[in-house]
Amino acid sequence: MNVFQESCCSILGVLLVFLLQGSCSDPDAEVVHKAVGESLELIADYPKDGLEVQWTYNENVFAEFDKYIKPVGSQSFLKRLKMNEDNISVTVEDLKRQDSGSFSMVARAGAVQHKTKIIELHVHELIRDVQIEYNVSRLQSENICTFHLRCLASGDPNPSYSWSSHQIQTQGPHLNISLRPAENATLTCTANNTYSVNYTTETVVCREKLDYSSVLSGFPLKYLLIAVGAGIVVVVIFGATLAVCCRRRSNKGQGESEAGITVYEEVNTDGPAKKRSESVANGMSIYETVNDTKLSQNLPQTLYDKINYQRHPAVSTSTSTSSPYQEVL
Repeated sequence: MNVFQESCCSILGVLLVFLLQGSCSDPDAEVVHKAVGESLELIADYPKDGLEVQWTYNENVFAEFDKYIKPVGSQSFLKRLKMNEDNISVTVEDLKRQDSGSFSMVARAGAVQHKTKIIELHVHELIRDVQIEYNVSRLQSENICTFHLRCLASGDPNPSYSWSSHQIQTQGPHLNISLRPAENATLTCTANNTYSVNYTTETVVCREKLDYSSVLSGFPLKYLLIAVGAGIVVVVIFGATLAVCCRRRSNKGQGESEAGITVYEEVNTDGPAKKRSESVANGMSIYETVNDTKLSQNLPQTLYDKINYQRHPAVSTSTSTSSPYQEVL
């Protein structure tokens, strides 16, 4: 009997709790979902005659209307608050996640109390990007590849994740699958919250030999191939530049050796001495002609020798018929 009474009391207590919770929640509240950066407009849609309105956020007044709108209270939205007296509204701009909460509009006209409008606001981050990271381990004894996958989304820090493929339907950010050699699986990870959704797809393949590009999580094979190709191009360019430099230096040395014999090399050449007129292909200058040709001792050697050539015997002091002037003439 006592047990029955105790059980009845416990059941009544539970029912009382649910009734109290139901009475505390407002069934007329409007639930609104917004993204970060968007705006929330709160319009006081009441008759305008003698209207007075207060806008509250979590039961704290932040704006009011009495012939005109003005911000009041803690000024939580002072720099993001836009007021419009034409339709008697306030707009909270550039919403943030911490702005989630309960907004209400309390209005009256003289002694008439209008029905309070309540808005439950939920501000969400947009899911902007979804990526799949994975690594693979190989069980050699059974020749099986085990892939350990992880789904990551940017934006909302706590989105919901789900995986899907032809044979897989599961929830959560992590997934482990096993494949045999030459088998593959195309997996789609979807991240979503109440306001946005985004997804990405990845194909994994179990190869005969361990694919080290798969072991490197977040470093796909295409990036490794790009790095190797860039290294080969650098080596080829460096080798070609070095070969061109060596070839130019070799050609320069050969050109200098083939330029011909200089005057110093001609002097030091072994063998019988050659005349300058015989060694110069373009002929001799007047000076080379003088040096190469030895004139007869009987011919005048200079201009003065020519003038005085075949001089008369010296004039004797005893001779009266000759003079130096007569000899020259």
